Amino acid sequence: MRLLEEMSWPEIEAGQRETRTVILPIGATEEHGPHLPTITDTVQAIEVARAVARERGVFLAPPLHYGVCRSTRGFPGTITVGHDALRGFVRDLLLSFADSGFNRVMILTGHAGGLHMAALEEACQMAVEVRDFRASLVSLFDLIDNTAVETPHDGHAGEVETSLMMVIRPDLVHGLPEKHFPVRPRFLIQRDVRHLMGNGIMGNPRPATVEKGRKFFGMAVDGVMSALDELESDSTGL
Repeated sequence: MRLLEEMSWPEIEAGQRETRTVILPIGATEEHGPHLPTITDTVQAIEVARAVARERGVFLAPPLHYGVCRSTRGFPGTITVGHDALRGFVRDLLLSFADSGFNRVMILTGHAGGLHMAALEEACQMAVEVRDFRASLVSLFDLIDNTAVETPHDGHAGEVETSLMMVIRPDLVHGLPEKHFPVRPRFLIQRDVRHLMGNGIMGNPRPATVEKGRKFFGMAVDGVMSALDELESDSTGL
């Protein structure tokens, strides 16, 4: 596997004769209920990216462990950055990848908050407007078939994430707490929503199983493979 962090520059240059595609996993350091670790979003993105990189022979970049976390920011362990900070940092990373010889960059994010995704999308758009390369933005949970999920409207630290972690890092899963679906204002913008978040879950971990985790993981890998096909299928010669 082409792990960028473990390669010397001559090894990278040699590898770029075969592929100039790199995957950048992005996650968050964020509470995930009383049963999952703060690295959940990041480790899920890393492991799916590793499986794809191993199969496809593309480069895998070191992950970015921090993102925009609004709903969970009142909890111990949630370390968030602002929208502008993430957008600017990721834009600079993308431009540097292009300058370093990579002409196709996939961002695979395991965190999918609204402001987080907006920052990443804007960063990609800003970067491709000033460099001749291709970028794609893939959210891990857009790749999970909702019909395979038992819990309607499952979300943060719920059935899907708990099942995935039972496969990826079972040693870091501590029980299956009760479900919790926060009731949030429809229009009101609030400074702090910790009081609405209960135990930090937005879903139902109880139906999570290892079998489901394997299924969800396979869906995610297949989805990233398809996204790579799209990223690498251009006819522009990049």
